[in-house]
Amino acid sequence: MLPYLESWLRENLFAVVFLGALVDALGIPFPGRMMLIAAGSVSGPAGDTTSTAILVIAVAVIGTVVGDHAWYFLGRVKGRRLFDLYWRIFRLPAGRTATADRLIRRFGGLALVLGRLAATLRIVVTPLAVSRGMSYRQFLLWDLVGAVLWAAGFVALGRGAAVLGTEQDQIWVTLAILGALAIACGLMSVMTHRWLSRRARASRA
Repeated sequence: MLPYLESWLRENLFAVVFLGALVDALGIPFPGRMMLIAAGSVSGPAGDTTSTAILVIAVAVIGTVVGDHAWYFLGRVKGRRLFDLYWRIFRLPAGRTATADRLIRRFGGLALVLGRLAATLRIVVTPLAVSRGMSYRQFLLWDLVGAVLWAAGFVALGRGAAVLGTEQDQIWVTLAILGALAIACGLMSVMTHRWLSRRARASRA
């Protein structure tokens, strides 16, 4: 089963990465980080791995930026109403809105980059920033920076897991590392959310 899944992912790698990044950027709950880590792992030791990994990162960036642009242009048309509708559909807690709002007020466009470090804020910061009237130039600049760092970081983690697993010549080693990375990503997201929340509250005091 696992070899089949790996083979399928290799064959459909760029389509999976693009669609996964697009869905994640649209704010639909989706394990985008683990998708990139898995994509990085199958861009591993076989063949021209460097060029494959670079293409994976580029495709992920394109998918992310396209998805974020959907928020931008819809936000320009619908404004705050779009954000309120999104909030009702996914039943997101009001406290998260306040945290994201303070984050945007404190860091400006940099909030788009910082928000990617915390999954619970990631799906909030972009639509909220757009509803606050962020200019297109500022949006595009920080969105590209955040997308590149986000994609490159998690693809690199996946490649590292694949290399370690290959050195041990055991697929379970790769799977164990990927599982550990999944847990680490979850913990990082929670800790980053708490840190950013404290920073945002401090700026308001």
